[in-house]
Order: sequence, then structure tokens, then C-alpha cells
Amino acid sequence: MAAASQAQRRYIILQQAAEWFALLESDAAGEAERAKWQRWLDADPMHASTWQQVLAISGQFRSLPPAPARAALAGGAAQGRRAFAAMLVAAVGGVALWQWNKREDDAGVALANTGYDSGVGQLRQLRLPDGGILQLDTDSLAELGYNATARRIVLRRGRIHVSSAPDTQQPARPLLVQTAQGTLRALGTRFEVRQFDGRTQLSVEQGAVEITPLQGPALVVRAGQGAQFDAHHSAQPVAASAAAPAWTRRMLLADNMRLDDFLQELGRYRHGYLGCSPEVAHLRLVGAYPLDDQPAIFAMLEASLPVRVRQHMPWWVSVSARHQPD
Repeated sequence: MAAASQAQRRYIILQQAAEWFALLESDAAGEAERAKWQRWLDADPMHASTWQQVLAISGQFRSLPPAPARAALAGGAAQGRRAFAAMLVAAVGGVALWQWNKREDDAGVALANTGYDSGVGQLRQLRLPDGGILQLDTDSLAELGYNATARRIVLRRGRIHVSSAPDTQQPARPLLVQTAQGTLRALGTRFEVRQFDGRTQLSVEQGAVEITPLQGPALVVRAGQGAQFDAHHSAQPVAASAAAPAWTRRMLLADNMRLDDFLQELGRYRHGYLGCSPEVAHLRLVGAYPLDDQPAIFAMLEASLPVRVRQHMPWWVSVSARHQPD
């Protein structure tokens, strides 16, 4: 089995183990469910070893200081146990995926035969067959399909930045980026594409890009403009930065950004829980923050806002009002 496939299998088993834990911690687990869990546990040695990982991390959750995890467990009610188990599913899956992504990155393994991926917190830069540059943001997946008639990049997940180059073949083949909502055709350009649920976002740094939704008319977006589109239509272009996106320089920019939105975006670059209490969610941020030094980001937040940052574990960080008691 290829290394990438093995890592995917391990992660799937870990998700199964965490979900079994969630069920067994709830009042929904009867004798029939426990018997099914036991059969799953005995079916593969990897199931048993992964179950031990889940139990170990669940113990760390239970030792948290007053925080959402302990609040969920308080009183032992079924609803609280289910909330605790759901948080465990996310945290356990995040820790394992970070470990296996690191192993694959160290070994230079791609997720798919024709694709390239980046792990959470990882940025990758690739030289395209025609000499152009493709950059992948955190947790992204793109596939290349160069043939006699087109140069195609398929964005499956996340965000990419493309610096196009003249085609090495004549007649020149179009450079296309395909997403779930349509196709973008580069017109001698540098541009960014981000895949969301149900929509694609484009920002053009240089040149122009033509958007063609799956079932809608084409629209040309020029340098300094951005536009979103779904499968049926494109929104009118709006002003966008003509500079290279900050993430390609491993920076996170905030321009009058709400704290909860900032933490959500920062959370894309790390595993585990990162959130804030509702009373500070509305606070606004301005500045440039180094993605490679998240402790420095947390120190900057405490220096510029009336908040404190609590790192209960490497993958559990909460932001609350500075005056809030422990």
C-alpha cells in the first residue's frame, strides 16, 4: 500500500475510533452497540492501538481547566457528554492528521497520482510543466491535467495562487483552473482562487481572468479586481488588492477584522480548537501577523486588545476577556 493510502487509512480508523468513543460516552449506547464496538475493536490490531490513542487524549480533555470541555462534562448529563465527545472527535482527528501529514511531507509523498496537497499549516510551491508557479495554501488539494489541448489545474479544496507562464507548445494551450462551480481561463496573469462550499472566489493580481460558471455566461475580471461565482452566475467584480496575497508571504492580514473572524481564519493554519468567548468576538483588529509564529500572534492580541489567550494544550487555545476569572 502506498504511504499516502496508508496514512489515509490510519486517519479513517482514528475517526471511527473517536466516533465510537462519542457513542459509548452517550446514553444511546446499549448492549447491542457495545457488542458492535467490541467486534470493531477486535477486527484489526490497528483498531485497538488507535483506541488507546483516543483514550489517552480523552484523559487530557478531562484534565482541562474551566473551559468548554469541562463545562460540557459538568453534571454528567447525556447532552454534556455528547458535547464533550464531539469536541474529542475534532481534536483527536486534528492531532493524528498533523502527525501523518508531517510524515508524508518529510517523505515527499503527494495525496494522489496526479495531485498535490498541503497539510494544515503547510504552504507548498510547485513549478508547473510550462514554467509557471503554483502555490497551495494550508489544507489545499489541486490536480494537474496537462495534455495536447489544455493546461488544466483542478482545485479540489482550499486556495491556490497561480503565476502563469507562456506555453512551451505551439499553438499555445489555454491555462485553465477548474473548480466545483466552473472554469477560470488565465489571460497572462497572476491570480488567486479559493474554493468555498457552493462558491468560488477569484482575485486577480496581474493581467485578467475569464470566469465561466457551469451554467452561466462568461465574465472577465481584470487586475485589481475580485469576483465570486457559483454554478449559475458571477457577481460583478469589486476592487481587490493588486499585491500578492499575504498568505504567500506567510502573513495573515487584518484590516478592521472582527476577532472571531480573525481566529476562524487563523484556525485554518492549525489543528484543534481555537476560539473566543462571545463577549470579545466583536473586537476589531488591524495588522500583519506572522503565520509561522503563532505564539507571537497570541502575544500581539493580548498587547492590542483587552483579552487574554489561554493555551490549555497545543491544540486547544481560547481567547477571553482579560477580566474574566479562572
